Amino acid sequence: MSEIIKKELVEYPYLAEPLRVLTFDNGHTLVLAKKDSPMVNVSTWVKTGSVNENADNNGVSHFLEHLMFKGTTKYKAGEFDCTLERKGGITNAATSKDYTFYYVAIPTRHLKLALHMHADMMTNPVFPDNEIGKAFDIKGKKPEDGRERCVVIEEIGMCEDRSWRKVYDKLNDAMYDKHPYKRTVIGTREIIAGISRDDILAYYQNYYVPSNMTTVITGKFDEDEVIELVQNEFKFKNTVPKKLLTPDDRTPETVIRAPKTVENQSEVQTGYIMFGFLADVPCNLKETIALDLISIILGDGKSSRLYRKFIEKPEKPHYYQLETSHCQNRDGDNFYIDANFDAEFKDVVVSEIISVLNEFSDITDEELSKAKKRLKVNFAETAETVSEISETIGYYMTVMGDISLANKYLKTLDDISSDYLQTIVDKYLTADKCSISILMPEA
Repeated sequence: MSEIIKKELVEYPYLAEPLRVLTFDNGHTLVLAKKDSPMVNVSTWVKTGSVNENADNNGVSHFLEHLMFKGTTKYKAGEFDCTLERKGGITNAATSKDYTFYYVAIPTRHLKLALHMHADMMTNPVFPDNEIGKAFDIKGKKPEDGRERCVVIEEIGMCEDRSWRKVYDKLNDAMYDKHPYKRTVIGTREIIAGISRDDILAYYQNYYVPSNMTTVITGKFDEDEVIELVQNEFKFKNTVPKKLLTPDDRTPETVIRAPKTVENQSEVQTGYIMFGFLADVPCNLKETIALDLISIILGDGKSSRLYRKFIEKPEKPHYYQLETSHCQNRDGDNFYIDANFDAEFKDVVVSEIISVLNEFSDITDEELSKAKKRLKVNFAETAETVSEISETIGYYMTVMGDISLANKYLKTLDDISSDYLQTIVDKYLTADKCSISILMPEA
């Protein structure tokens, strides 16, 4: 049984009691968040995603996420979902560039069962061949078994058919020089079709280790009882990986060294464009919040500058959609401006968006106040349910790397001025620091 080597109490917004953050001697971290609720959420965040893949196994993180539900040494494939769903539980998982997380939300009285099955899935998956499906050459005859390998390949095909996904994938590749963020999370058909069970197992053995996992439990429970359950249920195997994987260079890229414009054609009826910018790592909390504020002011909603100027005011706007977004990644943030437009106006659209970037200044007190109120509401909503609390804690532990930053969020937000926002615009969001991806109708 693992022993506790470190205990911390961390204040957390909107919760009556501080978080209990425990570290075990094997490196596994446990976060306990008390909230009076009829539901409890159990989730485990693994600090691995496509960022730890290479050119030979790209997509294995997402493929592995599917396979984790395909049985353990104690339970057959499907038993995890069926058993917990019959108790009123919701089970799911997600994979990103930086992490993969698995969760169960269930009525509090079934916490012990949920924790038992969740821990078993995380530490004792068996990856049966008949669930993975046989490897095959994607250019040859398709297999007939229809197993999980084929399910993921079909999912890749669905993504490839989406117009915005085509634009984003090309932009994502153009934004980075060498960083593994260049690759997609879902991978390629060729790799998923051919990857072996041994390579999948090697990836699991390398990255699904206790020092790479944070388990978050949120709800109403007896603290001592839950700690003992975690110690007893998370029985990690002390095995050295048969195959050591060498990760790619992860030197953060926080500015686009060689801005590019890439243009492609497809069977679409309108034009699509995305401008992409890089920024500092998200644990730089003040800059991260500033980019969220800028996104709201510039292109989030009908009161944003882009919407009012190019969609609301013109009699015949040539934009169908025009908005901004800000995404946090552990090794550096992304900022996007995207538009769907009348294809005849491609050159005009590029010119107009660049002109907005060059002229972005004079942020008014009203704009800043509205944006701050929006972020405060959004932040408060993350503490509404046990699932939202768990997800926010997992994000701060895994992406931000510091749970205490959550308690600094509101004060940092209040301290940001319009002058500071202008310095962030000048630092990251100028026309000479972005890559552009365009998708146009075929001639």
